[in-house]
Amino acid sequence: MEPSFRRLAREDFSLLSDWFSRPHVEPWWREPYDLGSIEKSYGPCVDGLDPTELFVIERQGSPIGFAQRYLLDDNPTWKRSLAPTGEHEKAVGIDYLIGDETLTGMGLGPRVIDGFVRSTWLRYPSALEIVVAVHQANRRSWRALEKAGFERTWSGDLESDDPSDAGPNFVYVRRST
Repeated sequence: MEPSFRRLAREDFSLLSDWFSRPHVEPWWREPYDLGSIEKSYGPCVDGLDPTELFVIERQGSPIGFAQRYLLDDNPTWKRSLAPTGEHEKAVGIDYLIGDETLTGMGLGPRVIDGFVRSTWLRYPSALEIVVAVHQANRRSWRALEKAGFERTWSGDLESDDPSDAGPNFVYVRRST
């Protein structure tokens, strides 16, 4: 069964809190995961005050993960952080996670990423590329990107204030066809 994506709602904040705290997610998604912090970070997106689009990933109607997408032009600080990795004009950034560790290592990640990429091309047909930064140590994630058609374009430390970006990263790009 292919994964589907539905908009994140406030009722899903407890899911995010749970997923962000899990041992297979926490090293890569380094942000506070108490409900107050989730509200502060994700509430503006849910309310439409921040252009980042947030989704719950579902499989057979059950929530299994989280994905978000954003135009790099809407996030100038992040775009500047990515500047050494390329121009990234008309680019969309994505982030994702599978919240239940028992669902990892089964080939689901590449299907989730590919499905999310396809929905992103539909949402932003003029986008030229989709860009993802991933920790070098997060082998499962970057291997899933490669299986989903992404190409590694850069390696190094990003200049970012986001604790989730600390340390050596790879940048992967999938270009529109």
